[in-house]
Amino acid sequence: MRTKKAFYIMISNLSYQLVYTLIWLVLPRLFMTFYGSIMNGLILSIRQFLNFFNIVEAGIGLSSVTALLKPLASNDKDAANGILSSTKIFYMRAGYIFLSLITLLAFIYPFLIAHQVDFKISFFLVLILGSSNFLDFFIIGKYKVLLTADQRGYVLTNIQIISLLINLISYVVLIKFGFNILLVNGIATLMFASRTFMVFVYVKKNYPYVSFKEQPNMAVLAQRKDVFIQQIAGFIVFNTPVIIITIFLGLKEVSVFTTYNMVFSAILLLLTSFSSALFAGLGDLLVRGEKQRVIEVFTIFESIFYAIIAWVFTTTFLLIIPFIRIYTHDVLDANYIRPDLAIFFIVAAVVTNIRIPAYTLVNSAGHFKETRNGAIAEAIINLVASLIFIQKFGTVGVLIGAFCSSIYRTVDLIFYASRKILNCSLKPTIFKLGVNLALSVVAVIPVQWLIKINPKNAYDWVVYAVILSIWNLMVIMTGNIIVDPKMSRNVFHRCKVVLSRKRGVTSEEM
Repeated sequence: MRTKKAFYIMISNLSYQLVYTLIWLVLPRLFMTFYGSIMNGLILSIRQFLNFFNIVEAGIGLSSVTALLKPLASNDKDAANGILSSTKIFYMRAGYIFLSLITLLAFIYPFLIAHQVDFKISFFLVLILGSSNFLDFFIIGKYKVLLTADQRGYVLTNIQIISLLINLISYVVLIKFGFNILLVNGIATLMFASRTFMVFVYVKKNYPYVSFKEQPNMAVLAQRKDVFIQQIAGFIVFNTPVIIITIFLGLKEVSVFTTYNMVFSAILLLLTSFSSALFAGLGDLLVRGEKQRVIEVFTIFESIFYAIIAWVFTTTFLLIIPFIRIYTHDVLDANYIRPDLAIFFIVAAVVTNIRIPAYTLVNSAGHFKETRNGAIAEAIINLVASLIFIQKFGTVGVLIGAFCSSIYRTVDLIFYASRKILNCSLKPTIFKLGVNLALSVVAVIPVQWLIKINPKNAYDWVVYAVILSIWNLMVIMTGNIIVDPKMSRNVFHRCKVVLSRKRGVTSEEM
């Protein structure tokens, strides 16, 4: 049964990522072409502020899910309801704080973008867009905790996919008919809120015993502090760039930054979904004390992951400017073709993503308290460096700030995972990074010399993408096999064993 649920979760996550990527491709393009870059930047900027305000939820969900695992496994309904009652209380408190922040932002935000957008438009857009997030705290949050703890997160993801598609269709239709931007966002947000009703109906039907009125177990979130600190730091690192650009550079630059960022956000989602598949397995091995197995599994995972990073970002390096050129070909009110911006995005993204194996291991081991100071330092470095460099380098300065903080945090996590959890040398990790960096250069140089990548339309771009992806994959795979044949054999053997086990388990369960 666990294998089936894991399979459902994986398929749902991949489907969600595809839909999410589709939306990020379609909607900004529509807003840019129908309303202009300033209005597109306005909406994306407001959404980033709202994402940042979600910080008030930090620690509630993860702590509650962890606490619910045991009572759900033992079918202790009273204990589960006590935890859910306390979860509801914490989410309600967070919701009221979030509502206060939205109201405050609605009055302050128009002054941050003075002379760019009419006061009424920015004021009401904050309230309209914020109302969707508001429902997450007062209704959906407690249900999300229950479904996640019971390994039914795929249900929530599927509902989210349906509501996102309804939301997308609403936007496309309303924009095409030329409605006012406030009305467009108001109706589309209302359509997106339909997910609340779907989640409520599913839980009532499948969990008739659940009650949020039992005596709350307030001790359930005793571990919230360390998780809270880590998540706050993450919010600062990933959400402040757009806020800083809004304040110092204006909404057109927000539109440019987020156009590039949507590409790298999609890549991050895919890489994170790959690593999350190993999260529970590593945790189980660590709990059982099977240290050697942990080392073996982690080493293979790291080898595969670094090769994937090399492949993905080498391909991105070759194709991102042609993609941006096609995506914004008839948007003339801002300069979107920024090779320097693309390069700094890639560098910052690579440094951020090579920490994922170590970060996964640290989370699997539950070492939140031990690594929280590094997370705090990363947030401080990111904020200070971005504020300094944006003055001289503009939007690129924010990425320089991201690079400075990421290089510190990545080194910190890799060092901690190797020395404190695995008790291993750093040399194998450094060797893998060096090899894949060299192979990326080997893959890029002949393409740059021999091929002029200049697609005329989306179809041409896809053709280039397929050909270059295959070329880069062949170079990086072949190079890794030649340089480290023993590890390559281990990787192929492990993949073969895992696939054969999954087929066996699935057949038995069915």
